[in-house]
Amino acid sequence: MKKRLLFLRDGTAGTVLVAYLFIAGLVLLPTRWLGELVGARGDTAEYLGIGLMRLLLCGVLLFLMYHMDIRKRFLPRGAIALLASLPALVIAVNNLPILSLAAGTTRLTASPRAVAAFALQCVGVGLFEEIAFRGILFPYILGMTGTDVRGRFAAVLVSGGLFGALHLVNLLGGFSGGVFLQVGYSFLLGCMLAVCVFCGAGVLVCALVHAVYNFCGNVVWECGNGTFSLIWTPAEIALTVVVSLAVAAFYVLFLYKTRPAAGVALEKLFPQDGESGEGEDGKGGES
Repeated sequence: MKKRLLFLRDGTAGTVLVAYLFIAGLVLLPTRWLGELVGARGDTAEYLGIGLMRLLLCGVLLFLMYHMDIRKRFLPRGAIALLASLPALVIAVNNLPILSLAAGTTRLTASPRAVAAFALQCVGVGLFEEIAFRGILFPYILGMTGTDVRGRFAAVLVSGGLFGALHLVNLLGGFSGGVFLQVGYSFLLGCMLAVCVFCGAGVLVCALVHAVYNFCGNVVWECGNGTFSLIWTPAEIALTVVVSLAVAAFYVLFLYKTRPAAGVALEKLFPQDGESGEGEDGKGGES
């Protein structure tokens, strides 16, 4: 099949902007009707609609990646890269209010079908957003900043900022301070997963972490009796702070120490004078 979107490689910031706006447009597509189409009602229809729509839109993103000539981004590159993603998985699991669930102060009250539909939503959202941000946008941003220490940190922060800012679309449903809180922790999550993919964990591993993070962090709110006071007890806050600081220190050090070759294999470069634009061809930043 002939690649038809290679013109997007003619620019750098412009390409990122076009792709970002396209992704934001996909996020705004209505979803509930799709859940109702398969016979679901109420919140279950909402969960199923979002999950199914995001999974369908993953096909659109994969089509876009092919025609933009973006490849080799999905699977982990070796055992070390895979192990490096484990702290991120710890963060995701810790997002579950473990202590309040163990104490019985919070519990799931929704039907198993609703919980399963919410899990599907988390899988769909995680896969869609990781393909979009860590599969498409991050390699282009890395191609602009380079893979040296300063460049890789800049790429992580910029991609995390774009990921956090995407969640401002939730303000279209009404102003809420919670949206800005979501922007903040989405920025941190985006930075963490960008480090993972830079170190070779792959988009699919990041999608798994993302889905677990969303499920653990919201299942008690969406499918249970969770309230802020019940979930965020002093003990839960202390545990989250300790785990978060430890994982943040690990990833800052890991990103600093990782050899530029890891990023060279990932970054998306733009062709100059008729040359190929893939980082795999050996044109990458140096430390």
